[in-house]
Amino acid sequence: MPATNTTDTSLVKAATSLVDLLHRKFPGIRIKNIPAYEDEDLTFEITIPQGLPIDQVEQESHLACIKAEDEYDIFIFPRVIYEK
Repeated sequence: MPATNTTDTSLVKAATSLVDLLHRKFPGIRIKNIPAYEDEDLTFEITIPQGLPIDQVEQESHLACIKAEDEYDIFIFPRVIYEK
Protein backbone atom coordinates (compact mmCIF):
# COMPACT_ATOMS: atom_id res chain seq x y z
CA MET A 1 0.00 0.00 0.00
CA PRO A 2 1.43 3.44 -0.90
CA ALA A 3 2.46 5.73 1.96
CA THR A 4 -0.09 8.38 1.00
CA ASN A 5 -2.96 5.92 1.37
CA THR A 6 -1.66 4.92 4.79
CA THR A 7 -1.39 8.57 5.80
CA ASP A 8 -4.84 9.35 4.43
CA THR A 9 -6.30 6.38 6.30
CA SER A 10 -4.57 7.48 9.49
CA LEU A 11 -5.94 11.01 9.12
CA VAL A 12 -9.48 9.74 8.62
CA LYS A 13 -9.24 7.38 11.59
CA ALA A 14 -7.71 10.06 13.82
CA ALA A 15 -10.31 12.65 12.82
CA THR A 16 -13.19 10.24 13.36
CA SER A 17 -11.85 9.13 16.72
CA LEU A 18 -11.27 12.70 17.91
CA VAL A 19 -14.65 14.02 16.75
CA ASP A 20 -16.54 11.08 18.28
CA LEU A 21 -14.74 11.44 21.61
CA LEU A 22 -15.34 15.18 21.87
CA HIS A 23 -19.01 14.89 20.87
CA ARG A 24 -19.53 12.29 23.59
CA LYS A 25 -17.88 14.53 26.20
CA PHE A 26 -19.48 17.78 25.05
CA PRO A 27 -22.85 17.33 23.36
CA GLY A 28 -23.84 20.39 21.37
CA ILE A 29 -20.38 21.34 20.10
CA ARG A 30 -19.64 21.74 16.41
CA ILE A 31 -16.37 20.62 14.90
CA LYS A 32 -15.09 21.47 11.45
CA ASN A 33 -11.82 21.07 9.64
CA ILE A 34 -10.04 24.37 8.91
CA PRO A 35 -6.83 25.21 7.02
CA ALA A 36 -3.65 24.52 8.97
CA TYR A 37 -1.82 27.40 10.66
CA GLU A 38 1.62 25.95 10.06
CA ASP A 39 2.51 22.29 9.58
CA GLU A 40 -0.35 20.46 11.28
CA ASP A 41 -1.78 17.39 9.59
CA LEU A 42 -5.26 18.32 10.83
CA THR A 43 -6.62 21.54 12.29
CA PHE A 44 -10.09 21.67 13.82
CA GLU A 45 -12.27 24.56 14.87
CA ILE A 46 -14.42 23.50 17.80
CA THR A 47 -17.37 25.80 18.38
CA ILE A 48 -18.95 25.55 21.82
CA PRO A 49 -22.14 26.95 23.38
CA GLN A 50 -21.70 29.95 25.70
CA GLY A 51 -22.54 27.84 28.78
CA LEU A 52 -19.52 25.55 28.48
CA PRO A 53 -16.23 26.59 30.13
CA ILE A 54 -13.83 27.16 27.25
CA ASP A 55 -10.77 26.20 29.31
CA GLN A 56 -12.25 22.77 30.08
CA VAL A 57 -13.07 22.11 26.43
CA GLU A 58 -9.61 23.30 25.35
CA GLN A 59 -7.91 21.02 27.86
CA GLU A 60 -9.99 17.98 26.89
CA SER A 61 -9.47 18.77 23.20
CA HIS A 62 -5.71 18.94 23.61
CA LEU A 63 -5.66 15.67 25.54
CA ALA A 64 -7.76 13.99 22.84
CA CYS A 65 -5.41 15.36 20.16
CA ILE A 66 -2.34 14.08 22.00
CA LYS A 67 -3.92 10.63 22.27
CA ALA A 68 -4.73 10.58 18.53
CA GLU A 69 -1.28 11.95 17.66
CA ASP A 70 0.41 9.18 19.63
CA GLU A 71 -1.80 6.51 18.11
CA TYR A 72 -1.63 7.67 14.47
CA ASP A 73 1.71 9.54 14.35
CA ILE A 74 0.21 12.81 13.10
CA PHE A 75 -0.05 16.39 14.41
CA ILE A 76 -3.50 17.85 15.24
CA PHE A 77 -4.31 21.35 16.42
CA PRO A 78 -7.69 22.19 18.02
CA ARG A 79 -8.95 25.79 18.00
CA VAL A 80 -11.81 26.26 20.47
CA ILE A 81 -14.16 29.22 20.13
CA TYR A 82 -17.52 30.28 21.52
CA GLU A 83 -20.48 30.32 19.17
CA LYS A 84 -21.68 33.77 18.22
